[in-house]
Amino acid sequence: MAFLRLVRFERVRDELLRGNESTTVTAAAMRWGFSHLGRFAAEYRARFKESPSETLRRARGALFLE
Repeated sequence: MAFLRLVRFERVRDELLRGNESTTVTAAAMRWGFSHLGRFAAEYRARFKESPSETLRRARGALFLE
Protein backbone atom coordinates (compact mmCIF):
# COMPACT_ATOMS: atom_id res chain seq x y z
CA MET A 1 0.00 0.00 0.00
CA ALA A 2 2.85 2.39 0.77
CA PHE A 3 4.26 1.82 -2.72
CA LEU A 4 0.89 2.57 -4.34
CA ARG A 5 0.60 5.77 -2.31
CA LEU A 6 4.07 6.80 -3.45
CA VAL A 7 3.13 6.14 -7.08
CA ARG A 8 -0.04 8.22 -6.71
CA PHE A 9 1.95 11.13 -5.27
CA GLU A 10 4.43 10.87 -8.13
CA ARG A 11 1.59 10.94 -10.67
CA VAL A 12 0.07 14.05 -9.11
CA ARG A 13 3.48 15.73 -9.12
CA ASP A 14 4.02 14.81 -12.78
CA GLU A 15 0.62 16.25 -13.65
CA LEU A 16 1.36 19.47 -11.78
CA LEU A 17 4.78 19.80 -13.39
CA ARG A 18 3.15 19.51 -16.83
CA GLY A 19 0.37 21.86 -15.78
CA ASN A 20 -1.08 24.66 -17.81
CA GLU A 21 -3.52 27.45 -17.03
CA SER A 22 -6.44 25.02 -16.73
CA THR A 23 -4.68 22.58 -14.36
CA THR A 24 -5.73 22.75 -10.71
CA VAL A 25 -4.24 21.10 -7.65
CA THR A 26 -7.68 19.94 -6.56
CA ALA A 27 -8.47 18.23 -9.86
CA ALA A 28 -5.08 16.51 -10.02
CA ALA A 29 -5.29 15.29 -6.42
CA MET A 30 -8.85 14.02 -6.82
CA ARG A 31 -8.00 12.29 -10.12
CA TRP A 32 -5.31 10.26 -8.30
CA GLY A 33 -7.54 9.34 -5.38
CA PHE A 34 -6.75 11.96 -2.75
CA SER A 35 -10.05 13.14 -1.31
CA HIS A 36 -8.85 14.89 1.85
CA LEU A 37 -7.01 17.86 0.39
CA GLY A 38 -5.56 19.12 3.68
CA ARG A 39 -3.85 15.82 4.42
CA PHE A 40 -2.80 15.52 0.79
CA ALA A 41 -1.15 18.96 0.82
CA ALA A 42 0.65 18.29 4.11
CA GLU A 43 2.05 14.96 2.94
CA TYR A 44 2.94 16.40 -0.48
CA ARG A 45 4.97 19.14 1.23
CA ALA A 46 6.72 16.60 3.46
CA ARG A 47 7.63 14.46 0.44
CA PHE A 48 8.63 17.14 -2.06
CA LYS A 49 9.65 20.11 0.13
CA GLU A 50 7.14 22.43 -1.54
CA SER A 51 3.38 22.76 -1.62
CA PRO A 52 1.42 21.40 -4.57
CA SER A 53 0.46 24.94 -5.57
CA GLU A 54 4.15 25.94 -5.59
CA THR A 55 4.90 23.04 -7.95
CA LEU A 56 2.10 24.12 -10.27
CA ARG A 57 3.11 27.79 -10.10
CA ARG A 58 6.71 26.88 -10.96
CA ALA A 59 5.54 24.77 -13.92
CA ARG A 60 3.34 27.57 -15.20
CA GLY A 61 6.24 30.00 -14.89
CA ALA A 62 8.39 27.69 -17.01
CA LEU A 63 5.68 27.67 -19.69
CA PHE A 64 5.81 31.45 -19.96
CA LEU A 65 9.60 31.41 -20.30
CA GLU A 66 9.54 29.12 -23.33
